[in-house]
Amino acid sequence: MGIFLKNARAAARRAAENEQRRAQGLPVGSSAGALSEERREQLEEIDPSWCPAWPVEWQRCFHLVRTHLDAGEALPTQAGDDVVRQGEDLGRWVKVVQLG
Repeated sequence: MGIFLKNARAAARRAAENEQRRAQGLPVGSSAGALSEERREQLEEIDPSWCPAWPVEWQRCFHLVRTHLDAGEALPTQAGDDVVRQGEDLGRWVKVVQLG
């Protein structure tokens, strides 16, 4: 599954780069390997938070925080709040996102 998602993210980035080049009036190379709009919509239907533009580490922490909140837990807001999931300090991640 991880390899599939890695490849899907790369294909989505290629499609976005092609679209950006088109918008700038620049030549666009082959669209082979680029994610189609239909396929992207299908992936977003499976997981609305799926976003190939976000780094994998960011998406992982986002998912862990979302799972934490879905379990009825409070949003950690400071590093070291003793909310560590799969080795990630969720309070630290939330703080970085708030400040970024």
